[in-house]
Amino acid sequence: MRKSTLNRGAWEVQRERCHIPADEPQPPDAAVSFTEVAEQLIKQWGLEGRVWEERLLRDWPTVVGAQVAAHSRPGRMDRGTLVIFVDSSVWLSELTRYIRGPLLANVQRLCGADKVRSLRLQLDPDPPKAPPAG
Repeated sequence: MRKSTLNRGAWEVQRERCHIPADEPQPPDAAVSFTEVAEQLIKQWGLEGRVWEERLLRDWPTVVGAQVAAHSRPGRMDRGTLVIFVDSSVWLSELTRYIRGPLLANVQRLCGADKVRSLRLQLDPDPPKAPPAG
C-alpha cells in the first residue's frame, strides 16, 4: 500500500470539521499529471496513431532538414509504409537515389520502427500553390 503524503493531522481536523465518519477512508493524495491523463485518454480513444502522425507533420523540417522539407511532406500511412509526397520529379529522383535510407532512419527514430517500416516516395498530387507573380 502506498504511503500517504497528506498530513495525517490535517486529515483528522478536516474529518472533525466536516463531520466525516471515522470509517471513511482518507482521500487519495496521488496527484496525476496532465500528461498522464492525456496519454490514458489517447489510448482509451484509440488515437495513438494520430498523435505520432501529427508529431511527424509538426517536426518534419527537423526530421528531414529544412531543404528537403521545403520540397516534401509526409503523406499517408499504408500498412507500415509512409508515403512521402515530393513537389517535383527532380527532387523525387534525388531523394529516391541518395536520401531514402537516412530519411527512413530519421523517421523511424522519431516515430518508431514498428510504426514506419518503409517509405514510398511519389509526386505530390496536391502541391502547394505558388504565389502569383506580380
